[in-house]
Amino acid sequence: MTENCGRLRYIELDNYKSYKGKKIIGPFSNFTAVIGPNGSGKSNLMDAISFVLGEHTKHLRVRRLNDLIHGAVVGKPASKTASVTAVYEMPTGEEIRFSRVINGNTSEYRINGSAVRVDEYSEALEKIHIFMKVKNFLVFQGAVENIAMKNARERCQMFEEISKSADLKEEYERAKSEMHMLEEEAAQNLNRKKGIVAERKEARIEIDEAEKYRRLREELHQKRLEHHMFKLYYNEAETKGYKEEINQREEQLRIDQQLCQAVDEEAKDKKREAAKAKKDQTSLEQDIKKCEQKLAKRKPEFIKVSQMLKHLADKHKESKSSLENARQARSAQVQEIGQLEAEYEKIKSLQNDYEEQQTKKSLEQGRDLELEDTQLAEYHNLKLKVAERTTHLSSTLDQLNRECNEQKDLSDALDRRKKEIENSLKRKETENSENRKRLQTLIGYIESNIRGISEQKAAEELLLKEVSSANRRIDEINKDLEDVVNQLGEAKVERHESSRVAKKQELIENLKRLFAGVHGRLLEMCQPSHRRYQVAITKVLGKYMDAIVCDTEKTAKECIQYMKDQRIEPETFLPLDYLDVQPIDEKLREINDPPNVHLVIDVITCDPPTVKKALQFACGNALVCETVDHARHVAYGAGDRKKTVSLEGTLFQRSGVISGGASDLKARARRWDEKQINSLMAKRDALQNELKEQLKIKRKEAELQIIQLQIKGLETRLKYSQKDKESMEEKLLATAEDDVQQLSQELKEVNERLQRCQTRMQELQISINVEQLKMDGVEDEVFRDFCASIGVENIRQYEDRELRVARERDNKRLEFTNQLQRVDNQLEYEKSRDTDASVKRWEKTVDTEREEIDKCRKQERKIHDEMEVEENKKQELEYQLTNSRQRAEELESELVEIKRRQSAKVKEVQRQQKELNHVESRMEVKRAERHSLLQMAKMEDLQLPLKNNQQMSQELEAILSSGDSENVEFTQEETQRIYDLEMKIPLDYKVLDKSLRHIQDEKEVAKKAEELQAMVDQMNHNLNRIQAPNLRAGDKLGSVEERLRSTEAEFEETRKKAKRAKAHFEKIRRARFAAFQVCFDSISDNIDPIYKSLARNTGAQASLLPTNQEEPYLEEIQFQCVAPGKRFQQMDSLSGGEKTIAALALLFAMHRFNPSPFFVLDEIDAALDNTNIGKVASFIREYAMTRAQIIVISLKEEFYSRADTLVGIFPTTENNCLVSNVLSLDLSQYVDTEEQ
Repeated sequence: MTENCGRLRYIELDNYKSYKGKKIIGPFSNFTAVIGPNGSGKSNLMDAISFVLGEHTKHLRVRRLNDLIHGAVVGKPASKTASVTAVYEMPTGEEIRFSRVINGNTSEYRINGSAVRVDEYSEALEKIHIFMKVKNFLVFQGAVENIAMKNARERCQMFEEISKSADLKEEYERAKSEMHMLEEEAAQNLNRKKGIVAERKEARIEIDEAEKYRRLREELHQKRLEHHMFKLYYNEAETKGYKEEINQREEQLRIDQQLCQAVDEEAKDKKREAAKAKKDQTSLEQDIKKCEQKLAKRKPEFIKVSQMLKHLADKHKESKSSLENARQARSAQVQEIGQLEAEYEKIKSLQNDYEEQQTKKSLEQGRDLELEDTQLAEYHNLKLKVAERTTHLSSTLDQLNRECNEQKDLSDALDRRKKEIENSLKRKETENSENRKRLQTLIGYIESNIRGISEQKAAEELLLKEVSSANRRIDEINKDLEDVVNQLGEAKVERHESSRVAKKQELIENLKRLFAGVHGRLLEMCQPSHRRYQVAITKVLGKYMDAIVCDTEKTAKECIQYMKDQRIEPETFLPLDYLDVQPIDEKLREINDPPNVHLVIDVITCDPPTVKKALQFACGNALVCETVDHARHVAYGAGDRKKTVSLEGTLFQRSGVISGGASDLKARARRWDEKQINSLMAKRDALQNELKEQLKIKRKEAELQIIQLQIKGLETRLKYSQKDKESMEEKLLATAEDDVQQLSQELKEVNERLQRCQTRMQELQISINVEQLKMDGVEDEVFRDFCASIGVENIRQYEDRELRVARERDNKRLEFTNQLQRVDNQLEYEKSRDTDASVKRWEKTVDTEREEIDKCRKQERKIHDEMEVEENKKQELEYQLTNSRQRAEELESELVEIKRRQSAKVKEVQRQQKELNHVESRMEVKRAERHSLLQMAKMEDLQLPLKNNQQMSQELEAILSSGDSENVEFTQEETQRIYDLEMKIPLDYKVLDKSLRHIQDEKEVAKKAEELQAMVDQMNHNLNRIQAPNLRAGDKLGSVEERLRSTEAEFEETRKKAKRAKAHFEKIRRARFAAFQVCFDSISDNIDPIYKSLARNTGAQASLLPTNQEEPYLEEIQFQCVAPGKRFQQMDSLSGGEKTIAALALLFAMHRFNPSPFFVLDEIDAALDNTNIGKVASFIREYAMTRAQIIVISLKEEFYSRADTLVGIFPTTENNCLVSNVLSLDLSQYVDTEEQ
């Protein structure tokens, strides 16, 4: 316990409950445990502490205050009064006595014997951090379980009591209610204000509407005038432009008519030149054919000689490679022999030098150490003694040495055999290497032949494919050419017979050029998916087949007017925006009986897709069937009648009408093919050119036969080469491989035996060394004095000096002998190899092959020169033929160009005449349009501005005014005179903005006119939507503004009150939040370390989380724990012991927030097992030493045995009344004994 805290020293009871008379309990230590059996009065002691510290009667388990007097519960009170005194010792040592005396049904509070008021008593307790309301100094029996069972809301209320934020709860609720009431009243005033503001705005709008209505009428008038002047301005400009264009076209037409007369003579001259060029071309082709025949005859001979030369060259190359390998082998042999002889001489020299050195050493060592005769005799006697004492050891050692020598001899023999086998393997590998080289040369030759065969076969396959393809293609081209020529002839006849087609096509071109919305004829934009449907589609489309498709009805009317002006025969138009198209009946696509029934629109493709609406209009839901019977069955069978057509053209109408006309339909159906004439002509030219190319490829058949002969020759040579290869592999390499394998196996066995022998020698040497050590021990004992006299460490030092030198000399000599024998064996092997014979054999082969190559090369050159002469002649002829063909093509092109120019000039004259007529008609359209604009301006009462304020003539005024009458008609001459007068009207276009008078593009002019018209329409629409203005809107506005001022004053007063109420509420809220949050933060910060200390495990976790961060006291506080070794769980999911530990952690955390100097706990260990009891007891003991004095009531020895002091309560009975007696025991004096 900290030094700056006081402590509870004694509790004095006088006739309080079960304590009769005056009882003094204490002194209390840092950790005091109250024990005793159930019913002995332990809880009465707890009540006594609560009582003296200000607890209310209802919490002391009695109904009346005087029931606390001893014996009162059985009707035999021991006294009229009772009292409890708590003696508190301050940190300075001063004692304060807090007493509470019962007198009847009242109690009196005293401090140090002086009576005080309750609030003074409470204030004195609070000075030592004991708060009566919070009860931060005690925990009743069962309180731990109650805390563990509290829900999150109850836990929040507990925090409010601890933090004293609950003291502000009532004021908080009152201020909040007042704030909400005033805010609602302010909102109502604001809504009323907004309503009045809306009324004011409406009144102002009504005032503005009258002004707006007048302004809009004026703007509409000005905009109409601007629109009319804009259209008249550009109408006049376009009319003048047409006039100038007419003058130019008339002059150009005169010039073009003069250019059509000089072309015919030029065409005749070109025809004569083309005929002569064709004749020369035929003569040259015959000469070239003769040259090709001669070349084809000589070419096989040349190829045969070339192949032979290539074969000889390859073979000669391989022979030269073999010769080079033989020479390298001979050179390597000579070098190897020289190296071995030099090595042999070197070893021999080293052996002689060594013998001389050993002789010299022997003479020197003989003078180093010589024994006297007496010493020598003593040496021999001692040797005999040693021999007698080591008879058994000598026998064993001799046996081991003999076996070791036998193994040594065997090892030497195996080593020699190993070297012999290695030499044999080396010889075999050399032989195999040479054989492999020869085999590799042969394999290279075979591979060369295989590559040659592969290349020739590839060339053969390519040529065969080209020739076969050419033959097939020639047949196909001839057949296709026949079909195309037939189709062209038929199509040209049809085309020639129909002169109206050109005129109709010209009409379409003119309409497309003049009117942007014209797409073309329906026939031109559609195509049957298959030729078999042409007759049926022609029948269904009927009159719409030649119909002209355009975008709008307006475009169609303009086209019709143009055709009337040009006196062109009528045409049918299909404007897309005007057509009423029936939707496709999807059920018709599901008809499968009879088979192959399709919607006509499904077997037609159209381009562009935008015209599909016109196609759908023309076809409707008509169906195409295979036969007439099928068409009749589908049309008039079960269900609704349908429109059907057979492939041969019989049409069944829904009305029951049946129509045919197969011959006429077929003729009309051919018109689908007219679109393909140009493509057929192009196809004919392409087929003719391709036929020439394929005929050239066909001439390669002779070359193909030559390649096939070459392949046969190569395959024959390959066959014999492969036989030689197989023979060499079987006879040479297979046998050599077997020998090498046998020698390798023998070498492996020798190595294994040599390894075993060496291992055995090592084992024997170890045994010899062991036995030798035993003998050395005996020798050292016998020769000890003798060795000392001659000055050596042991006798072996003397003997080894002599014997070691001899052994080393023998070993060295044996080493020299082995080396000389090895080198001599290698020399004998190398000299036995005859490499000169191989070199001579290959030299002879190379010379023979060189002679054959020279002979073959001369023959090849001769044939080549003969072929080159013919080839040069052929190339010269081909060059002449190419020039002749080019000249013929040029003449043909020139002739075609002359005809084209002649036709173009004729067409140009016709076109110029038609375009002149067209421009004149368009100018008339513009003049009529100007007349209409002037009449419309007069009708709309628009005063068109004139230059210099001139006035329109009375005649023209009368004419324009008469436009309202439908009965007025004018002749052509009168109309032209009126148009001329109108063109002379001096309109002043300065009223138009400059930007409107400088638009160059026609589309932009049209777009601007539409924009102006749209603006006029919109302004007119806006004006019509405006209702008549309210003339009394000004009076209404004054009344509304007066009401608004009154409402604004009320709103401002209410807003200020609401603001003050909110400020007052926020002040209380902050105070409540601060009080609660300080408590919560303290407990939240301390609970986790306390829980870890209680659980004695750093892995344990405990945390407190408010559900409402802004005002946590309004909702819940979540208490979450992670018990040691378990996952996260809510409090409800913990076991009983775990809940108790968690509740204790919360209790001690709350105690730390507002710590009292002592802490009384009643049976907090009730739900704990032995393990947890020990942990809790250890924690409380530590807590009592550092934080606060602890007084616990406990029934469990494992717990109270850890206390510093025990207070025992035991009961007795007097007059049928329980009397509690008290014993005290200081356990601190037994600590050492217990630890021992």
